[in-house]
Amino acid sequence: MKTLRKILKWLGFIALALAVIGLTLYLIYLRPVMKKMEQTSTINYDKELMIVIGGGGNSGILVSDSLVIVIDTKMGDAAEQLSKTVKELAGKKPILVINTHVHTDHSSGNKYYKGQTILAGGNYTKESWVKDAGEETMPTQWVKDKMDIKMGDDTVTILNLDRYVHTASDVFVYLHQRKMLFGGDVILNKQAPALLGGADPDGYVETFDRLPKEFNIRKIVPGHGPMGGIEILDNFRLYFNDMKTAATDDSKKDELVDKYKDWVQVPFVMSPDATIDVIKKRIHDKKDN
Repeated sequence: MKTLRKILKWLGFIALALAVIGLTLYLIYLRPVMKKMEQTSTINYDKELMIVIGGGGNSGILVSDSLVIVIDTKMGDAAEQLSKTVKELAGKKPILVINTHVHTDHSSGNKYYKGQTILAGGNYTKESWVKDAGEETMPTQWVKDKMDIKMGDDTVTILNLDRYVHTASDVFVYLHQRKMLFGGDVILNKQAPALLGGADPDGYVETFDRLPKEFNIRKIVPGHGPMGGIEILDNFRLYFNDMKTAATDDSKKDELVDKYKDWVQVPFVMSPDATIDVIKKRIHDKKDN
């Protein structure tokens, strides 16, 4: 009986210690990132295009005479505010929502667009979407390959990737006249990626090589971080190549990890070390197969 009490006592101490560590990590690392994500800023790019940075994933609102497109619907209060802006701009015009991927910081606001068309990548199933984002955010139509939509003087191409990269079905949105790409979380600006589930580092690099061949890209709206030029894609490609080198050469790891110390990071989830761990596991799994 005494032994059992000692075991329970030590388990209590361990649980308390883990709770304290978890709270500390949240307060030091995750809370500041979440607070930053909640903030929004608006760029009136031209008279038809508005870009809303933050509040979850970055969003775009494109207006034509007959249709309004919204790219990613954000989360929390920012999602509701975005929907109000979209509906004011739309008036009686139909609204087309495009989700770059399932994650709730990009799709939670779907619930505000009942009765409208909501597009997402066609590699998801209804069951997988509900599991990750909830039934109230469910898309009404899946894009299996590619879709073109005429919007005033511009053409919008929606491209669904045919492989697992950040998620099972990542979508890009390209505005041809503006030469602008909305990259979702496959392209981030100075933020370490969260490589969860089946996220594939090799898929990122293959996609970075594919996109400039597919589109004439001059401007990029990343999933998170400020918009910019093609250098955003180049910098993110370099990050993955550096992390692959670090994963295979310990003598270079510290130097390569230090290169990205000014990027947004969360230990164990979004960090160079976390990326290296995923790459090492992928290499190990390939050797086993």
